[in-house]
Amino acid sequence: MELPKEANSMTSTWRGIAVALLLLAAWGCGQDATTATPAAPAPPPPLSPNSGSVAAWLDANVDGFDGPHLSLPHSDLDFLPSLVGDARIVALGEATHGTRDFFEMKARILRFLVEEMGFDTFAIEATWPEARRLDAYVRTGAGDAARLLSGLYFWTWNTESVLEMIEWMREHNEAGGDVGFHGVDMQFPGMALHEVREYIREWDPEQSELMTEKLECLTRFANGPNGRFPSRPYSDETDAYRSECGADLQEARALLVGKQQEYEALSGEEAFAVALQSHRVAFQFHMQAVGAQSRDESMAENTVWLSERTGPEGRMVLWAHNYHVSTQIGAQGYYLRQTLGDDMIVLGFSHERGRFTAVEMRGARFVGRGQFDLDELLAGSFESYFAAAAAPRFVLDLRPPPTAPGSPWLAGSRPLRDIGCCYDPARPKNYWRDTPLSEWYDGIIHFETTRPTTVLPHRPPTSF
Repeated sequence: MELPKEANSMTSTWRGIAVALLLLAAWGCGQDATTATPAAPAPPPPLSPNSGSVAAWLDANVDGFDGPHLSLPHSDLDFLPSLVGDARIVALGEATHGTRDFFEMKARILRFLVEEMGFDTFAIEATWPEARRLDAYVRTGAGDAARLLSGLYFWTWNTESVLEMIEWMREHNEAGGDVGFHGVDMQFPGMALHEVREYIREWDPEQSELMTEKLECLTRFANGPNGRFPSRPYSDETDAYRSECGADLQEARALLVGKQQEYEALSGEEAFAVALQSHRVAFQFHMQAVGAQSRDESMAENTVWLSERTGPEGRMVLWAHNYHVSTQIGAQGYYLRQTLGDDMIVLGFSHERGRFTAVEMRGARFVGRGQFDLDELLAGSFESYFAAAAAPRFVLDLRPPPTAPGSPWLAGSRPLRDIGCCYDPARPKNYWRDTPLSEWYDGIIHFETTRPTTVLPHRPPTSF
């Protein structure tokens, strides 16, 4: 998302590090910063959430599990192979960007799929080139995992839970495994542009000045290694400027593609592919600014590119917000479904009560990050029905939509909680969204109670 203008008029108490954190929060959460459209009133429920038949149906159809932490044994997840089947991509959502139990469970599922089903790729809603540094870490141990995680710029991922998962990935690979860490986002073009310039500087220094010149129109608006952008955003430039910049960026790509065989012979095919994809990610930033391609379409494109790079036997776990992984029109999952069909399974997350971390909003202003209580369950919401289950946490397969007695409430649309990176505690009802659950998700992972994430200090690397 574009940073709201109101964020530039913060009071003087939010200076220095606090301002930096809020700016990063606004950029890092992207589209998730928008509040959900208030849920339409639910239709009269065919059965009350308190109906005994609802509870009986849930108890007969859900798969409970012992807890979310990745250290737990696999024995209580023996239902996952039948749920996942032959899918090459398992997309895992989250109802808020600040819920510890969601992150821990997603890490636990990753470990199961890697160790029990041969999955070898992890991809997350985070910028692609910066994530490559974490890929190097989990494969070789190079670098400081905490700093590299901070260098993704997303406070939402910069948590104890995600760092713990990264350290598990490193231990797994060190013991002979082979799982990679990747990003599929394009909101930060700085390092991507840097990668292109460095590639040409190393392999074709005579073209270095020309490449730098062609990239300069976007470079001056790009983020630095700390994730911060210049005060004037690229989206505020004139249509004429951005049109000319787009042409320059296309010429930069032509410089790469025009000498592809020569470059591949010099650097190797992999290094050239990385340079070309780096250019593509930067160009996606331009396309979003001019309205030519949405962020979700770009993330889907990058996910497909990554899937193709891993080969026909590669299998991926994809992390993002519930919105992004869902198959609703315009979401990343929608575009992926068009390409992958049944090769992808989408699992959303929900919860009844507890606390979560978010950037507080007052109207359109960001006023600091904190922890908040989930509001009361909305009457007629999916969560109000899930609360009838005896299991405190469970997985429910939504395929095909059930028709047995006790399950008609799953058909059609009902409110589902939807909180991104940011939250206005004065407007809790704005964070319920009318959702056709079984259309947008293949399954749901539900918690009775959840805890907030613990966010780590923002300490990114000092250079690209």
